[in-house]
Amino acid sequence: MDSLITFFSTYGLVVTLIAVIGIVILGILKYCGAFKKIAENKRHYIYLTISIGFSVVATVVYMAVVGQLEVEYVLTVAAAIYALNQTFYNIFKVTAINDLFTKLLDFIISLVKKKNRRNARHVRK
Repeated sequence: MDSLITFFSTYGLVVTLIAVIGIVILGILKYCGAFKKIAENKRHYIYLTISIGFSVVATVVYMAVVGQLEVEYVLTVAAAIYALNQTFYNIFKVTAINDLFTKLLDFIISLVKKKNRRNARHVRK
């Protein structure tokens, strides 16, 4: 139990931030419809692969930065990031947070489009 407490007191915030970044990346991919041409039942496996891959890659990078690139740490941290990623994603999916982020992305895209139209008019003049 002490080692579990030590693990989360050492890596808790970073693991949580990495998991949230993973959710943001997957959310943007879904929002943009990056895989909309693929059947819905197969998209799940693509998102799962991306989530697991991101967890492992982010863990390897993080553990290399902190100088603890050992197999046991990498596996433990990657599993923790993946578990948090899936937990937060399910919370995100069933709450109003999903709608909030969709509206935020819609707003950002409309601002970018508006700015691009304004810049295009300046170029033509």
